[in-house]
Amino acid sequence: MNMQKLLQATVQFKASDLHVQVGSPPTARVDGTMVPFDAPPLSPEDVRELVGQVAGAAALERLERDLSCDFSHFIPDVARFRINVFQEQGNLCIVARSIPLEIKSFDQLALPSVLQEIAEEHRGLVLVTGTTGSGKSTTLAAMIDHLNRTRRLRIVTIEDPIEFVHTSRKSLVAHREVGRDTPSFAESLKRALRQDPDVILVGELRDAETMRIALQAADTGHLVFSTVHTTNASFTMQRIVSMFSADERDLLKVQLATNLAAVVSQRLAVRKAPATGRLPVLEVMRNTAVVSKEILDGEITNLPQVIASRDAGMQLFDQHLTDLYKQGAIRGTEALRLATNPEAVALMMRGMSTRDIAAGLIQ
Repeated sequence: MNMQKLLQATVQFKASDLHVQVGSPPTARVDGTMVPFDAPPLSPEDVRELVGQVAGAAALERLERDLSCDFSHFIPDVARFRINVFQEQGNLCIVARSIPLEIKSFDQLALPSVLQEIAEEHRGLVLVTGTTGSGKSTTLAAMIDHLNRTRRLRIVTIEDPIEFVHTSRKSLVAHREVGRDTPSFAESLKRALRQDPDVILVGELRDAETMRIALQAADTGHLVFSTVHTTNASFTMQRIVSMFSADERDLLKVQLATNLAAVVSQRLAVRKAPATGRLPVLEVMRNTAVVSKEILDGEITNLPQVIASRDAGMQLFDQHLTDLYKQGAIRGTEALRLATNPEAVALMMRGMSTRDIAAGLIQ
């Protein structure tokens, strides 16, 4: 068994992930579905051998110490891979995420034009949220690539590990990897403010310290992009608030109301046959005057109703799902499967207006 060939096959099959686990054949995730390779089940020795083929000494040391490790692997002319190795019932497992060498544009990804407007903000915090595998990194890469191609900026990325690699074009791009180039997200973000950046990409805002520094960076005139593992805009605001102690929250609300630029939450929908692949479904919240007031007043539960107005290109998941259904891009069953409120989406699919069912949309 050869790990390089397995990774190459993952790209050939247009799979997002490769799973290697004892007792099962190598398995790929294709359009969200787990598809086993035509191969025998793997033994513990097989998996250890496959790990050794791609993990360097530093990664193996972290694996020995922490029982898991993350690292990147590059196959020229094929793809980059974000690899996680961990233990399951005493045996090693591998999950490898395929990261294309080509960074796709907004049009190629079928992303709405409002994302280009958000990418072109001159300052503020832009959060792209969603579950693991929802395409957050791909969307962020498209936004950074757009800036790299169109504006003369200094862009610094901080990731664990580095995923998409941006060749400097109009902009000057520097990539920093946590564990190799810097000890932590928070430390690197703090140092980045002294490295003359215009734009900073932070792979993930995991804790209050990193979130606090990101807001400070936005407040001092930088454009900061990052991700949070939340499912929509209002949950994102709740998650951020919950990171901080009660006596910090009044100041936090002021910082968010002042410095948040947008929250883009993402899911992936299977395209309607005969098309193949998946489409991004987006909820978009921009920091309009109304949104800023709701955040400042602590009325986070009112945000879905504000987003449903579609002011400044904002939209709820269910509105975008209905749009894609009416365009013939996805099936009705797929729209209902992904809907936040299936009953509201069913009504919109029949032609009822958003205004008439707004109460249903925001439940």
